[in-house]
Amino acid sequence: MPDPTHDHARWRTFRRLWLATATSNLANGMLLSATPLVALTVTRDPVAITAITAFQYLPWLLLSIPLGTLADRVDRVLLLRIASLFRAVAVALLALALSTGHVHIAMLYGLAFLFGLAETLYDNTSSALVPSIVADHQLERANGRLQATYTVANSFVGPPLGGGLFALAVAAPFALGAAGYGVAVLLLALLPLARRKQAHDPSTARLVDDIKEGIRGFSGSPLLVSLCVLFGVGNLASSATYSLLSLTVIERLDANASTFGLVLAGGAVGAFLGGVYGDRVGRLTPPGTTLLWTSVVSGLATAALGLVHHVAALSALMALDGFVVMTQSVIAVSLRARLIPDHMLGRVTAIFRTLSTGASAVGAIAGGLLAREFGLSWPFVIAGAVVVALGPILFHWLSNDRIASTAPIKNRATGEMV
Repeated sequence: MPDPTHDHARWRTFRRLWLATATSNLANGMLLSATPLVALTVTRDPVAITAITAFQYLPWLLLSIPLGTLADRVDRVLLLRIASLFRAVAVALLALALSTGHVHIAMLYGLAFLFGLAETLYDNTSSALVPSIVADHQLERANGRLQATYTVANSFVGPPLGGGLFALAVAAPFALGAAGYGVAVLLLALLPLARRKQAHDPSTARLVDDIKEGIRGFSGSPLLVSLCVLFGVGNLASSATYSLLSLTVIERLDANASTFGLVLAGGAVGAFLGGVYGDRVGRLTPPGTTLLWTSVVSGLATAALGLVHHVAALSALMALDGFVVMTQSVIAVSLRARLIPDHMLGRVTAIFRTLSTGASAVGAIAGGLLAREFGLSWPFVIAGAVVVALGPILFHWLSNDRIASTAPIKNRATGEMV
């Protein structure tokens, strides 16, 4: 039976992590819009500019698994502090270079890689930390708050703020971003360190053995593999279509560039509402049924994005898709956390996210090829159809009976905050 006093204490601890994540993501959002603008002051070569994004995602593809394994061997709160401090120092150095006029494209590449490295460490570690902070019945609520905060800070507030500050002074968004990461460090300093019972001796266990154990833990769970397929195909479909939204708005709908922001705002509103209310909506149906109907609705909305001819309709469909995808994410991420033992949360989650991130890269290429061959509408229709078909297929492995029959791991029983 839940203990209200104990639950309140857990939630108070989570709020510190939540606030630290909010300030970090606000800084992320500002840099998301300001960094390409800085690149344009150095070069106009499109390949050189897009390479910045490639360097930022490279750590996810190459280092996510070892960094996730690190989160199982080292205190997770300490890792979050290190990642935030690392970002604060790196961005502050770039702000200093910009203020003195000493900027080279290679600096942006280096910053993008180091920033991506810290982001990979932070995201993998925070995903593993949340289940050890909140009570089990608070997990959906906590994940919903984090997802909503991520959407608002990265898509709503951060980018316009970063662009506006850049117009005032080139170094301003980076200076404020460094301050945001600094605040996150201070908030994380208020989090207690965690004493966790280890399933192995961290001083003698080899890293490669830990990774192998994580792979076995992931592949040995049909539910985890099915959830990964669900996320991977969803990311593939979204990257194949969302990467074409700007061309869709400007070319197919013959609108202006400023209208593109309204379309993205629709998706951000839906995602925000899904993050805030997704846990409540998810309780209306059993988890397997929720994963099924959100997949079908998302697929239908994605297909319709390629067929509508008005910006308002496009924005409304983006809002609908954002809401159901975020609702699905809140339920799926919470289920994933319950299926993984605490001592393996970091590495198994990293394996999970490495595969789904790779699917996003494949999806973007596939969407561009389809658009070039058949036109801008077809990637949306095909991707939507794939997602709709995926729902009933995966429901065989993600059925309510299978989920109910799988005993959840009591992650919070493995350690205590001190």
